[in-house]
Amino acid sequence: MRFGPDVEWVSDPTDLAALSASTPRGAARLREAVAEIRKYLPGVDPTALAPDYAGMRPKLKGPEHAGFVDFVVREEEGFRGWVNLLGIESPGLTSALAIAERVEELLYGNNACEA
Repeated sequence: MRFGPDVEWVSDPTDLAALSASTPRGAARLREAVAEIRKYLPGVDPTALAPDYAGMRPKLKGPEHAGFVDFVVREEEGFRGWVNLLGIESPGLTSALAIAERVEELLYGNNACEA
């Protein structure tokens, strides 16, 4: 059974202290997770829980930013055929076809989507 995901904002990509239950920060996060899980699964055994995976998600805005920031679709200068797709979050699935059309335009020209 899997639980999650959760998120912790870090400014240093090498800061892995939250991933280990043997660090104070990691132990605190585990306690928080167990408390949340017990809201709907009261009998969960915390000793049976283990981290599954972790990753870095690049974000266009931090937790302190209240304004709207849309995702970014742009060619990478100096790298022909490279298109960056940045900050695509929840609306990305809904926008997937429009994003694909924009990438096609960037790669093959302005009228590529009409062909």
